[in-house]
Amino acid sequence: MDSLPGLEAAFQSLLEVVQYPLLHSDAFAHLNIDAPKGVLLYGPPGVGKTQLVKVISEHCHAKLTVIQGPDIIGPYLGDSELRLRERFASAHSTGAPSILFIDEIDSLAPTRASGGNPRLVAQLLTLMDGLHSRGRLVVIGATNRPNALDPALRRPGRFDREISIDVPDQRARSRILHYYLRRMPHDLDIDQLAASTVGYVGADLAALCREAALMAVGKGAVTMTEFSEAMRTTTASTRRGLCVDVAETRWEDVGGLSDVKQQLKQAVEWPLRYADTMQRLGVRPPRGILLYGPPGCSKTTLVRVLATQTGSTFISVNGAALYSPFVGDSERTLRDVFRRARSAKPAIVFFDEIDAIVGKRLAESRGDSVQERILSTMLNEMDGVQSMEGVLVVAATNRIDLIDAALLRPGRFDRIVYVGPPDLAARKEILGGVEWLAVETEGYSGADLKNLAREAGLLAMREGLEVVGMEHYRKALQVVQGSLKSELMEYYRRMREEYG
Repeated sequence: MDSLPGLEAAFQSLLEVVQYPLLHSDAFAHLNIDAPKGVLLYGPPGVGKTQLVKVISEHCHAKLTVIQGPDIIGPYLGDSELRLRERFASAHSTGAPSILFIDEIDSLAPTRASGGNPRLVAQLLTLMDGLHSRGRLVVIGATNRPNALDPALRRPGRFDREISIDVPDQRARSRILHYYLRRMPHDLDIDQLAASTVGYVGADLAALCREAALMAVGKGAVTMTEFSEAMRTTTASTRRGLCVDVAETRWEDVGGLSDVKQQLKQAVEWPLRYADTMQRLGVRPPRGILLYGPPGCSKTTLVRVLATQTGSTFISVNGAALYSPFVGDSERTLRDVFRRARSAKPAIVFFDEIDAIVGKRLAESRGDSVQERILSTMLNEMDGVQSMEGVLVVAATNRIDLIDAALLRPGRFDRIVYVGPPDLAARKEILGGVEWLAVETEGYSGADLKNLAREAGLLAMREGLEVVGMEHYRKALQVVQGSLKSELMEYYRRMREEYG
């Protein structure tokens, strides 16, 4: 068990399923019940599925036969099925307790609709069905894509049990880091290092420690400096692809909006910081937060602050990345977004301009448009067919009235927050305490104020000055106009009355 840091729970779960069929097969015959034939391990790459099986086989003193999915595939008709039969026969030949481990089993037996080899799938099903007369043999399959596996394999009597191996949480990462650093001289706060490696799996942490050690050659000990450098090149595998690196942003970097900040802290930071207290009081954190308000009022910036302040994985989704001309592709991409988020939790999935992604359904619609299929997929994911614990969905929109009502009910977007324009006090804070300028910028959004400061700076540069003066701001006011007109603000007043 010392070689499986962070996988203690998975080890116990797999051991309970495997050891009795291997070591006490007579007990099943005596009770006239069938022993489990197969176990499916699923989880992201690098979490330790293969290592877990090796340790289990050693613990049970069982012969281990390994099948790498792609290695079975042969060039000629019938080759693949023959190789598979030979591996099963080899695993059974000694009559001793044996484990047959099929790694990347989804490459051997994908869903038949996906265009895989139907003969190979049928052969694997036949071999699994014949295990009842094969003695002390347990088949363990491993995959990081359980939904890509042929459903016939996942029914009782074949792979009877399924064990999920998730991305390690902070406590598990701390144990893994202790294991890899046990022989390295270091001066590290390992708990702090574990907190900063959100989304890293066991293989990532091993690579990170190795990279940091290489950087420390000749220095005598590994320090946090080497780990900070190593983290630039050794990123978390669960965060590659869809995940976005967010620049360090603090609440103080967003001027004004004190009420909104407090609401977001209570909804997002508190469940992470005071999880035990909230669980004891029976308070459930929101599953989704919808930010709405005029353009340029820092909705996206607030979400980025949330991600950095909570140490969460940040996954940003927009319509351009989601929509595809091929039927079913958009829904598959969205499901993959949520799967990646669950693997890299705590995670924030951010839908910017969500009204353009999942708009309101029309009464005469038949439900076959891409947008409606995406909406249906999103509703299913947010309803928690799979656990959404540790995953927060945040969306931003300028047009809340275009969002389907099904998304706004409790259990989906539980918290609806209006992010309005900066008032006089907020504008004064944003503008560095210059009161006259704050008064002059009524109707300016945060983005407008940023543009105003940029324009004033450019005017000063044209004059060859190193300091921006009041006259530059007065001239900039003539160029940069406020975007929040009275008609627009009247619309948001009505929206606040309707949605809060």
